[in-house]
Amino acid sequence: MSNNNLGSYPADAAAHPDHMNCVYAISGTYGLLPRALYYVTLAFAIFGRHRQWLVIGALVTAMTYAGTTAIHQMALVSSKEYIYDLDILGAWAILSSGALAYIGMMHWSSTLRDSHVRVIFLLWGLLLGIALIFGRSEIFSTPLTPPEPACYSSTGQLLEYPIELGSPLFNCTYQCFSKRKPMRQASEVMAIPYSTLKNKYTDLSVVLVGPIQFAAYAALSWDSMQHSPSRTCTWIVMKYLQPKHHERLVRFIHDASMEHRYGGYVLLIHFMWRIPWSWLKFCLVSFTLPWFILGVIVDVLALPLLVINITLNEITLLKPDLPTNEANYAIGQWGPWTASVMVVFATFLNQFLLWNMRRKQRAKAAADEKKRQKQSENVYEIQERLEEQTTGVVKPGLMHIPTLQDMGRPT
Repeated sequence: MSNNNLGSYPADAAAHPDHMNCVYAISGTYGLLPRALYYVTLAFAIFGRHRQWLVIGALVTAMTYAGTTAIHQMALVSSKEYIYDLDILGAWAILSSGALAYIGMMHWSSTLRDSHVRVIFLLWGLLLGIALIFGRSEIFSTPLTPPEPACYSSTGQLLEYPIELGSPLFNCTYQCFSKRKPMRQASEVMAIPYSTLKNKYTDLSVVLVGPIQFAAYAALSWDSMQHSPSRTCTWIVMKYLQPKHHERLVRFIHDASMEHRYGGYVLLIHFMWRIPWSWLKFCLVSFTLPWFILGVIVDVLALPLLVINITLNEITLLKPDLPTNEANYAIGQWGPWTASVMVVFATFLNQFLLWNMRRKQRAKAAADEKKRQKQSENVYEIQERLEEQTTGVVKPGLMHIPTLQDMGRPT
């Protein structure tokens, strides 16, 4: 079966299964091109540093897409029975990658970490964490409905779609064809071999590594710092193990982490092991050490795990036996790319216009300043001339006084 459309199985031995399950094909929203666009926007959001206007745009796109996927994943909680919705797999790929990218952004994106949208971003991470719990249950905990015997026509054609029942060649059907699910039409159901769904993710269980770490770390990420132990972990250690100087030492650890990458981790361990052992220290270390180790692992491995997670998910989703209901040339696939390119072009154009306006303003300000300087020079020259004229003896001008002769002179 093609992964780009709802075509028929090729005529080979593997295309003649004995047992079938009903599924809904992967929606176009989770197709290859929209997923690729999502990964690109995540990369922009993580590694963007000095172009906040570009990072925020990419982040909004990724957050909107993943947030909608999170709601959809939670709504699919009952979609594994009778008719398995393959959107569960597509949504899992989006959410698990978004969860790992969330951690990477918190540690690596200075633009986001120092932005006023941090609170909104934390709420987005919480939404992804909750949706991952539902997704994990849908993929690994909910058993598949028992398969049904494959139905073949008198000519040996495999029954795949309800519309084929109109042919007099079929004398059998599947019970799942009569089932209905929310958010799907009856015409979208199709039958695929049971082996396609059985243990689909069992062999790729390493995909869970990232989301599991995220689930454990999500509650702690609100106080995370760049390449440094969390504020709460540091405060607990210094408050109870160094009660007299904890505030100064916390600032010291923060400064060390700013000067050297991961310097805060090394310094905190150094302070912990310098203190004599006691029951209090044993209890606190037992509580904070797993927290500390988890923070280090997540900080160091978040980006490699993101790459691994994307790779393994794509290997699973791009197998030719998983159908999607839109081909890559459909508008629903390349349309988001076109829209994104237009948005990026408009953003760059807006930035160019702002730059050009500021350039003109600077040129006008420079011209006005030059004009003011010239006027100041002219005033200064006039003042100098006046000072030169008033230096020494100045002969006053003679004024004509009328006489009787002038008065008697005819006009």
